Amino acid sequence: MKKNKYVFWGLVITTLISALDANIMQTASPTIVKQLGGMELFAWIFVVYMLASTVTVPLYGKLSDMYGRKKLLMFAVGLFTLGSILCGMANSMVTLIIFRGIQGLGAGGMIPLSMVIVGDLFTIERRGKIQAVFSSIWAISSIVGPILGSFFVEALSWRWIFFINIPIGIASVLCLLPYKEQMEFKKTHIDYKGFFLFGVSITLLLLSTNIQNSIWYIILGIIGIIVFVLVERKETHPFLPVSLFKNKGILMTNLFMLVYCLSFFGTSNFIPLFLQEGNQMSIYKSGLILLSIAVGWTFGSTPAGKWILRFGYKLLFIIGSLITTLSGLALYLFISDISYFGLFIILTIQGVSFGLLFAVGTIASQEFAEPQIKGMSTSLQMFLKNIGTSIGVTVMGLIINQAANIVIGMKYVFLYALCLSLITIVLSFLIPAKTTAFSESE
Repeated sequence: MKKNKYVFWGLVITTLISALDANIMQTASPTIVKQLGGMELFAWIFVVYMLASTVTVPLYGKLSDMYGRKKLLMFAVGLFTLGSILCGMANSMVTLIIFRGIQGLGAGGMIPLSMVIVGDLFTIERRGKIQAVFSSIWAISSIVGPILGSFFVEALSWRWIFFINIPIGIASVLCLLPYKEQMEFKKTHIDYKGFFLFGVSITLLLLSTNIQNSIWYIILGIIGIIVFVLVERKETHPFLPVSLFKNKGILMTNLFMLVYCLSFFGTSNFIPLFLQEGNQMSIYKSGLILLSIAVGWTFGSTPAGKWILRFGYKLLFIIGSLITTLSGLALYLFISDISYFGLFIILTIQGVSFGLLFAVGTIASQEFAEPQIKGMSTSLQMFLKNIGTSIGVTVMGLIINQAANIVIGMKYVFLYALCLSLITIVLSFLIPAKTTAFSESE
């Protein structure tokens, strides 16, 4: 049990690195552009990281089922730390973008593998509480990250936003060293052809969300996915195991989480912008509104494990999607003249449903899966969440840009999310209440 504590802290530190990196860049990026130049390449600092960290998630899941989680997570943290060192030493925008890609290749395994290890080590009941801790880290980092970024830029150098990852990465690896995995991992054939087709297709589709005149990227990406499916049908050991899609629990849970992330989950990205432009609110105060979601998330995810054992999965998915839809309806109806306090309350309620459904979704992806594909199942859901959020945020951005003003734009965004959230309610009724093992244990 003592070793598990060290492992737990290693996973916490790993999550901390990821969370800080996601938030610390926001305030430092303008200074980086001033010093390195290459303003026309500015967006690629973020795009290349997003592409590398998203596309590699399923591969890490597949490899973790074959070679174990510990070695792979240590490799991912090591690669991320190496990328951080190189980013800190970059002397041009081009080299920084390349090194951010290396960082992203490591980041792709850090969060999903941490979640898989949590699933291996801890009971369903404890997993909800642990995910609440991880969620709190993201919430705190969303506030501390930009402040820390400002400090490094003003007091030291922007390069320290990357160098700070070195001691954190080393601490993470040291905490993971005592971990001894109990499972036996079976080495099988790796379908690199399938991964290549899958990776290229998803990269093209993700690029289409960040590039103007992107129709050809969408067409080529869809063609790539079709070719991938046709090739995988003939593959003896496909990159995405067929058992993942024959399992109703995994299939419906993943489909639910994909649509869910396409809907209201991405709206929080635009709330601060709405408050700044629509209400002339300060950057600091508009950013603090997101604490509401973090607070609600903690209340929703902490008891999720207990509630799964008591009520099963289906009921929790139904309740979570209903809370999201009703709170989303309130946002749509009242966003034009809502008070700061009123907005805080509604977002807190919505945060409860976010926390509940993300915790239940992650646990379901592990418990519905057979032990030999648990890593793949967990990482696939995380991958679909990332895809859903990326596409959802892009669509919302287009809606806002086409609107006459930010207030009207937000109403249309909430209407779009509301329509999709109705689909999640339907999908929630199709999710099994319990896993087979869960039912047999009663």
